[in-house]
Amino acid sequence: MRVGRQVVNIPSFLVRVDSQKHIDFSLTSPFGGGRPGRVKRKNLNAAAKKASGGAGDEEDED
Repeated sequence: MRVGRQVVNIPSFLVRVDSQKHIDFSLTSPFGGGRPGRVKRKNLNAAAKKASGGAGDEEDED
């Protein structure tokens, strides 16, 4: 979370009423436009592997 340009990680951070409109998500947060979270990245990679031809763990039996 950030207030203006200051990144804040304290839940009880006091914000004045006139600064309330400046509260936003951190720029590095997935909600603030940063890269996706750990689980979403994992699922995206799995979907990309599946779409490109399957998993590399499987072996062909002859």
